[in-house]
Amino acid sequence: MASRALAAARFITKTGIIGGSVYLAYDQGLLGNGEQSCQVLNKVSVAVPEAVDQWSKYFGLELPDLPKLNVPISEYWNTGIEMTVSFLSSAPTKFNEYTDKGWQYIKKMTSSTE
Repeated sequence: MASRALAAARFITKTGIIGGSVYLAYDQGLLGNGEQSCQVLNKVSVAVPEAVDQWSKYFGLELPDLPKLNVPISEYWNTGIEMTVSFLSSAPTKFNEYTDKGWQYIKKMTSSTE
């Protein structure tokens, strides 16, 4: 009985965290268009180092400086999504091409052995 209650509490906690994360992402505009996402990314890139610095002082920790990136992350923000969608849209065509090539290879190999 206690394990079921514990499992239910874990499920409710995880669901709340996931739901809250999705709501926060939607509320901040991360699920909007690319312009909104870039604006949020710029706000986060300014706010996170300040928050980490403040918390490290609060807890008395010394953290190394974050590395500076020479790559403008905001320009590549949606690149992974675009490449994934491109892969998924071309997958059926590529699958058919590779299947045809495989059949041709098998036919060639079987006809040359006879």
